[in-house]
Amino acid sequence: MRTLYQILLACAVLAGMIACENETKVCDQALRADFRVRFQRDSARRINDTTILHNVRDTIMPKVSVYAINNGVNMDSLYKKEPLKEIFLPFSPVADSCIFALRVDSTLTPDTLRFKYSRTKKFISPGCGFGTTFTLDTVFTTRHTIDSVVINSKAVTSSNDTHLTLFFFNQ
Repeated sequence: MRTLYQILLACAVLAGMIACENETKVCDQALRADFRVRFQRDSARRINDTTILHNVRDTIMPKVSVYAINNGVNMDSLYKKEPLKEIFLPFSPVADSCIFALRVDSTLTPDTLRFKYSRTKKFISPGCGFGTTFTLDTVFTTRHTIDSVVINSKAVTSSNDTHLTLFFFNQ
C-alpha cells in the first residue's frame, strides 16, 4: 500500500512540474508594428463643365526606392527600384520623429516624408518583453510627385492596418 502512495505522489509531482513548465522562453508575437503606406492615383476626368468623374485606384509604382534619412544623409535603403503598391516603414523606438526619402520612379524627383509621433512601451509577455506602439501626430511631405496625403489610422499597433494613403499626380 505504501508503494502505491509513493507512485501516486511521484505522478502528482511529475504532473505539477509539467503543468508549471516555464513558457517565458517562447515569444510568438511581433514586438514592433511597421507603418503601412498605400499608393493611389485619382484619374479625374471632366465629363462636362460641371461634372468631374473621379476614379481612385490602387497604383503599382514601377521603381520604388525608399531611404531612411538621418541628419540629412541617406542612411539605409529600405526598398530599391521595386514595383510596389504599398510600403512598410519602421518607426524609431527611441525618437519622436523620422524622415524618409521616397522615389516612385527612377526618372522622377524624390519626395521627403517626415513623421512626428509619440511612443508607448507595452508589456507583451515575459518571453517577449516590451514592444513599442506609436501614435501618429503629423505628416509633412514635399510635393514633387505626391498630390495629397490621407491619414487612415493614427494608432500604429499592427502592420495589418493601412495607416497612410499617398495620392500621386497623374503623369
